[in-house]
Amino acid sequence: MFYAGIYLGGAEAVVRFPYSVGIVAFMIYPSLLKSDEGASRLVRRLIDDPFFDLLELPPIGVSEWQGISEAASKSGRRVSFALGMQPEILVRGLNPSSTREEERKEAEERLVALTGEACSRGYTGVALCSGPNVPESDKDRALESFKKTVSAIAEKAGECGIPVYIETFDTDVDKKRLVGRLELAARLVDELRSSYSNVYILWDLSHAPLLGEKPEDLKGYADLIGHIHIGAAKMVEGKLYDYHPGFHRPGAVNDERDVASLLSVLDDVSYRGAVSFEVKPEEGQLSEEVIASSKSVLVRAFQLFLEGRV
Repeated sequence: MFYAGIYLGGAEAVVRFPYSVGIVAFMIYPSLLKSDEGASRLVRRLIDDPFFDLLELPPIGVSEWQGISEAASKSGRRVSFALGMQPEILVRGLNPSSTREEERKEAEERLVALTGEACSRGYTGVALCSGPNVPESDKDRALESFKKTVSAIAEKAGECGIPVYIETFDTDVDKKRLVGRLELAARLVDELRSSYSNVYILWDLSHAPLLGEKPEDLKGYADLIGHIHIGAAKMVEGKLYDYHPGFHRPGAVNDERDVASLLSVLDDVSYRGAVSFEVKPEEGQLSEEVIASSKSVLVRAFQLFLEGRV
């Protein structure tokens, strides 16, 4: 939560940011991509920061979760948690869209179990992405496989009334996932919603340059967008990468004007979800440095939006 001060019509005004602000814990603290060791110590820093309302966590073991839960209770703040299952897919290699049923079933069982755990802990949502992209001849089969997996996750998530977010990634640049551009993701979610109303799209500003998309594209899919990530793609030697550097780092593509444009679109479509930073420290950077610069970018973007300078 934060407020921004601006001049409107010659008078000073202070305006509250209209969305819950989150951060992806396993990106700002990359060690959590490998292990949950020290998770309670690291996440406590975010719990104690009143800027953040929502913390997106990777799978966390019982002992570390107890430390996180106790810290949240003692903080006196209303902090929500969501589960990011993307590391299980991108780092550990689970494939929820595999056309090999044994491999797909292995991913489903793990992701459904994690969703059940999220329910038991009072998380407010779960997110995942698709498996690797496949040749065009196999795409329909892979999409059907992914629908089966997401259906099982949505069924489990529905037991405790929480949403499932499908994050879109590039299909042929860096991460090379099956589900990328909005039109395909929207078709998939529309089909899933015939049985599961708790499935949504998670759209990431930093993935937009790799997909040839822009915030304006969200206007055609307003009812399907459930969560937003804010970050930057990185240009290295003329090629785009999904590295999530801090804003204004060398090669960082997105800046506060892109964020302001996104805020304008979210306002136009009456979006009411949360926006979360997905930023990662580069070599020699402290996580706290990246957090501080990200906050300043969001505050400035909100000012630009309020001033109509988008």
